[in-house]
Formats: sequence, C-alpha cells, structure tokens
Amino acid sequence: MGDRFDRLSVRHANVETLLRRPGIGHNNGPTFDMSWEAWVWRRASAKAWKTPKPEVAMLRLKRAERLGITYKELASVIMDSGAHMSAAVMPLSLAARVRRGPNREIIVEPRNSAADLVAKFRGRLFILGDIDAVPALSETERADFLAALNRAFDGKVEAIGWGHDAPAIRAMLKANGLPHLEAFMVGAGMAHRVLAETAGLPLTKDIDTWFA
Repeated sequence: MGDRFDRLSVRHANVETLLRRPGIGHNNGPTFDMSWEAWVWRRASAKAWKTPKPEVAMLRLKRAERLGITYKELASVIMDSGAHMSAAVMPLSLAARVRRGPNREIIVEPRNSAADLVAKFRGRLFILGDIDAVPALSETERADFLAALNRAFDGKVEAIGWGHDAPAIRAMLKANGLPHLEAFMVGAGMAHRVLAETAGLPLTKDIDTWFA
C-alpha cells in the first residue's frame, strides 16, 4: 500500500515534515548544528557583533537616531561595506502630492506622516522625482521645483533627481558628491526595496518603521 501511495504522487507537501516532527521533550528550537561550517559561522558572527568601545557605540547610536534607523541596521551596513550612512533617498510620491492649481501653478502638498518624519530627520535628504508622480513640467518649472518642495518641507531637501529607476538615483547622488553606499532608501513595499537594491543602496527602511 505504501508503494502505491508513493507512485500516485498524492503525498501532501507537509507529510515529510510531519513524519519527522520532534518527539516528547523537544522545545521546537532550531537544529543544533555541530558541523565545522556552523561553528565557523557562529564564531565569525560573535566576533562581528562584539560590542565596540563605549565611545564608538555611542557615536553609532547617535548617528542611527539622527537618521531614524536602528543601531543594528547602521552597524550591519558598516560591517558589510565599511560605509557610514549619512543620507536618505525618498520617492516624491511617498513624500508629497503634486498637482496644478487653478492658474496652472505647481502645488506641493506634503503627506502628513512624511512631513512629520522629515522634520525629525537630521541627515542629507534627496528626493527621487518619479515622473509619474508629477504633472508635466516645463524646464523652468522643473528648475524651480526644488524651491517649491523646500517650502513644503522647511528647507530639508538637498536635491531632487528626475526619473524612476536606479540610474536616476545613482546620477542624483553622484551629482551631489555622495557615494551610493552612504545613502539608504525610505520606501514602502517591495517595489522600492527592489529599486534600492538595483541602485546599490545598502539599506531600505520602510516608512512605517522610520523613526519608530
């Protein structure tokens, strides 16, 4: 009967897991891996996350607080790339609603939650001006847009880059003398995470957990 069951290929995907479920007394914790590779990994991980000198830890903590990220997120980037983040990139569609007024003027309406978070941010802020998020702009309107954006965000925006892809992010950061590894993305959802990874940014921070 067992062979017939296998040949029919109707075995549920969870059968193997159920057959191998732990017995009485097991606390459902992870498998205790005694391999050489696991030992090397645990040793390297412990060394990497060894608490630094108090003054170094305090400097990192203060920087993380200024950027609105956690100490662990900041430390992870430092260990992975050696870069010290100092800036954030935020898509315009996440920061504000842009529309035209009755006289065709450009009106920037900051989203309440984004405005409150930007007010707390104490780093360099760059806005990615997704073309789909703004009405068609003339060259003059585009040149004046940064000033309009800063009136809405109290002068916190350093620069705006026009585009909706990774090259636009890299070009914006390069034009302002900032290595891409020193900036992280403030986004919402998988699309922004993929955009940041494609641009080579070391971290994506969900806006819902920014300064949480």
